[in-house]
Amino acid sequence: MSPVAVSQCTPPVPKKLSFMDSTFAPSPENDISKYRNLAPVVTREDVHYLNSSFQQVMNLRVRAAIDEYLDQAVGTPHPKPVWQSVAQQAKSSLASYLNVPDDSLVFTRDTTEGLNLFQRSIPFQPGANVVLLDTEHPNHAYGWLGLVEQGLEVRRIDTKGESYADANTFAPLVDDKTIAIGLSSIMFHNGQLNNVQDICARFRPRGVHVLVDLTQHVGVCPIDLTKWNVSAAALGCHKGLGCPSGLGALYINPGVLSSLKKTPPIVGAGAIGNLPSTLLADPNVQYHASPQRYSHLNLSLIGAVALNASLTLLREEIGLEKIERYLRALGRELALGLAPLGVKIV
Repeated sequence: MSPVAVSQCTPPVPKKLSFMDSTFAPSPENDISKYRNLAPVVTREDVHYLNSSFQQVMNLRVRAAIDEYLDQAVGTPHPKPVWQSVAQQAKSSLASYLNVPDDSLVFTRDTTEGLNLFQRSIPFQPGANVVLLDTEHPNHAYGWLGLVEQGLEVRRIDTKGESYADANTFAPLVDDKTIAIGLSSIMFHNGQLNNVQDICARFRPRGVHVLVDLTQHVGVCPIDLTKWNVSAAALGCHKGLGCPSGLGALYINPGVLSSLKKTPPIVGAGAIGNLPSTLLADPNVQYHASPQRYSHLNLSLIGAVALNASLTLLREEIGLEKIERYLRALGRELALGLAPLGVKIV
């Protein structure tokens, strides 16, 4: 059966569930089912893969890029410069996807590292606070909780089962001692898409940083961090981008950098703007004047090669807008098919 086959039943649609509106119905314009053969596991008759939130299925384009990497690793005497060049292409492609300048983006090990780099770069006095949803991903929440011993208060909003978050959600707990709001653009546990732009528009002018976890968002929807005006965003490449684990990225708004601590939480040669050509450390340390001060020279090159192949497929061949429309159509058809069975959508 086609994954976007039109449901044969037309049960009443609750008005509050806007995602079930007919505007999200399947159509030839949003059908990307022809690409399913790039993920062999989902073409099997005995498999219905519903666990992409935990681990995305790798596609054959990424597999081919990794195979080429391995062939170069065992058969080429000096392949590293080639991999580094591809890694730079991948970073430029990712920056273009997120609509941010190239030098505002650095590769990290994963989302946790990216979040922590920013969390530990914000100067604050004891008594300052940050505001989170009580359902925020633990990797994000524990990054802030790790600063409690330095006098930071972590305020958690009791969502009472509500999943959607906008500026009004955070307003009751934000005050003049709030230094940051932390949230996921798409929640890990229920797939809720939060209104990051609304939150930034309300609180960024008040000097409150907004740190966003994009891990469940990248690869499935268009993203515009410049339009949203976030302070910083972190992501992992192993979910919607379908890459091996071990590669993430951190974006820091160039306008925010001057308000952060001058010394990054982790310092290696990649952070140094005046690194001597001799590679002998100069005590006159000068960090990069851009977010590149958070970069490491030793990154997962195999992950970057995979990322480049993934972005080429998703951005250039299929298109993120089309992917989002396809996913919304799938969600609508699933909800319509469940309604006659008495299964309600929360």
